[in-house]
Amino acid sequence: MDFKTDNRIKEIIGSLHGQLPTAVYEKVAPLLSELVALLERASEEERRQLKAERAALDKEREGVTFARHSVDREREALAREREIVEREKRVAQRWREVDEALGAASEAKPQ
Repeated sequence: MDFKTDNRIKEIIGSLHGQLPTAVYEKVAPLLSELVALLERASEEERRQLKAERAALDKEREGVTFARHSVDREREALAREREIVEREKRVAQRWREVDEALGAASEAKPQ
């Protein structure tokens, strides 16, 4: 339990001590102590749950980051592949042009 909450509970219990008759306060005091213990336990349980939830979120974020990097790598690989395909097309086109030029030169050659 945080300091402010703990302090406020103690202030309330202290004010009850001054406002209730001693006999009544002595009967109520154990119940108040039990109530405080339950509040502390609930607070600790909530912290444990929040910590577990935070750990799960961190793990999910790590998975998403990994996936994002994987997608980025795939995207880069596809871009490189497209570039290679374009270069292959240009080389094939030049090859055809050279082949046509050689064929034309061969036909033009006197026999």
